[in-house]
Amino acid sequence: MNIYYIDIKEFKQTHDKNFLSEYADKEIENEKRFFEYSIGRYLIKNVAKKIYKIDDCEITVNKNGKPQFKNSDLNFSLSHSKDYAIVCFDENECGIDIEFAQERNFEKISQHYNKNFVNADEFYRFWTLKEATYKLHTSVKDSYTTVFKNNYYLTVTSEKVFERPVEIIKFN
Repeated sequence: MNIYYIDIKEFKQTHDKNFLSEYADKEIENEKRFFEYSIGRYLIKNVAKKIYKIDDCEITVNKNGKPQFKNSDLNFSLSHSKDYAIVCFDENECGIDIEFAQERNFEKISQHYNKNFVNADEFYRFWTLKEATYKLHTSVKDSYTTVFKNNYYLTVTSEKVFERPVEIIKFN
C-alpha cells in the first residue's frame, strides 16, 4: 500500500483558488473547506494519473457514501488535517486518517469512549484507527499506525493483510 501526501501550506504558495477550481466538482462557500476538498481531489486524481496510469479519474460515490473511481477498480481513501492532505491507494478496500496532535481533556474523552486515555499517544492511536476503520466500510484485517512529521498521527486500514510495507511519499 502506498500513501501520498501534500504539504498544504507549500501547495498554496504555488497554486491558487482559480487553479483548484477545476478540482472542485461542487460549490463550497467556506474557503478553508474549499481548499481542503480541492487539494484532496487534486492529490487523488494526479497520483492516479501519474503513478497508477489511470486516464479517466472521474470520482463517484458508492452506496455506502465512499468516493471511488467511476472507471477503475483502484481503491483510495483521503484524509486531511491542518497542514497535510494524505491519500492511500490499494487494490483492496482501504481507509486512512491523519490527525494533528494537540492537547485534549483526556479524562473527559476517556469517559465519553469508556476508555482510560492517559496521554496523547493512546488517544490519537485510538482515534485514527477508529476513523480509518469507519472509512474502510468493512472489516479490518490489517492496520498501520505511525507518527507522521512529529505532530501528526496517521493510521491506514485494509480489508486484507498488507502484502508489502506501507510507504509514505511526498507528492510533487
